[in-house]
Amino acid sequence: MQRPDDLNGSQWQAVCQQDTHLLITAGPGTGKTHTLTRRIAHLIPSLKPNEKILAITFTNKAARQMLDRLTALGVRQSQVFVGTFHAFCLKLLRDHFEHTALPKDFKVALPEDITGFDKATLERISRMKSQLAVSSDDDYKAYQRYLRQNSWIDFDDILREALLLLEDENIAGQLRGQYRYIFVDEYQDSNIVQNSLLKILAREGVLLTAIGDANQSIYGFRGSRVELFRRFEEDFAPAQTLTLQENYRSMANLLSASSQVITKNTKAGIHIELIARMHGEGKLIIHQAATDRAEADYVAHQIEKLIGGLDMNTSRRAVRSLGDIVILYRLNAQRHVMGQALEHLGIPYQVSQKVKREEVYSDEDALGQNEEVLEHNVEKVSLMSLHAAKGLEFPVVFIIGCENNLLPLDLIGMKGDPQEERRLFYVGMTRAKEHLYLTHAKRRQLFGQTLIQEPSLYMADIAEELKAYEASRRHIPKADPDALQMKLF
Repeated sequence: MQRPDDLNGSQWQAVCQQDTHLLITAGPGTGKTHTLTRRIAHLIPSLKPNEKILAITFTNKAARQMLDRLTALGVRQSQVFVGTFHAFCLKLLRDHFEHTALPKDFKVALPEDITGFDKATLERISRMKSQLAVSSDDDYKAYQRYLRQNSWIDFDDILREALLLLEDENIAGQLRGQYRYIFVDEYQDSNIVQNSLLKILAREGVLLTAIGDANQSIYGFRGSRVELFRRFEEDFAPAQTLTLQENYRSMANLLSASSQVITKNTKAGIHIELIARMHGEGKLIIHQAATDRAEADYVAHQIEKLIGGLDMNTSRRAVRSLGDIVILYRLNAQRHVMGQALEHLGIPYQVSQKVKREEVYSDEDALGQNEEVLEHNVEKVSLMSLHAAKGLEFPVVFIIGCENNLLPLDLIGMKGDPQEERRLFYVGMTRAKEHLYLTHAKRRQLFGQTLIQEPSLYMADIAEELKAYEASRRHIPKADPDALQMKLF
């Protein structure tokens, strides 16, 4: 079969590989979803009448996008199940509830349903569940009793209860007979429970294809384990690993800068030498401001320049639209000052937010509880956390607060893992297609404190020839006419 024009050599090799489990290591902008959907479509004709493909994503948005692409390729919904781990596992529990210890009418508790437990305790219990910990912890026991008394399971229980269900070999065997091929997107985000589920399902001739990038593993605080990515060939032998290197998103200078940052990570995983396929060099701009308010003003004025001003009568040609621009930050607490600066100039913006619960409860409400959403095709600047930006791309990216106690995070009882913090910064950098602004302030107000800041150590890893420094506009006071007249005498 001849390679299609819309696939490069590495992508085509990944589409056609057969007979073993497959791990596709795919750097940012290398056509990950495109390759995955083409491989699914390629395998559809080999299915028997009673078989289908299981395609697992980590967000509902990614599932919708994948299903849209598969439909465009002629794949029928009856031939594939596309959904998140939680959607698949919840369906299993609903279909086989009589083989579980759950009541028939169980519901998935939403965060606002839970009372009587503080946030730190809930986060600790969630981490324990994601690591398959069997705990004698009193808080854990009390929490589980509380859930069951209300006929609830929580988000983590969806996976754990499904894993218990699949200990029934009859049910596990039925699923293996139904799903001959399994695909997992963003495999670097998987946790121990999800890995255990795949180990049960990917047996007896069922082939697993996983795709992802260890350098973009940023959810350790939710229980994801990047080492699972590295040990794929051990967990799913025999297996083959292929790499996608050609980047179709970021211009060369931006790609070089982000690569210089991530290669400093001693535990970054499999290093991918990305090859830029975008025309143009791109521009990386560094700006230091005196305060966080001055930083926000700088960003707002730069946006005003990029869009050619907001005056409809202006003769300046717009370089960018508002929808081309995103502002990223490490903490939501940084958002307020930035929003004020945009409002002062009348620049419309939107903030990514978690999905709101509808009045009528549904499983769909529960499955969307951890996701943040944005309006699409609207003329607004987007504001979001670095975590929420995963999987997105914009022609112009601003990362504000590029300072040592924000990136990497080490602030007022909050401390991120240094390796994961670097990966998070890398994810932010690789959202940019043409322009990337890295800004920082000497003094910042956060949580009622004034902080004296130093530039993020990550920026020092970028070669000077790739950086363009842009100073603040100096305020030059108007001359005093009387003082000027005195100078003439």
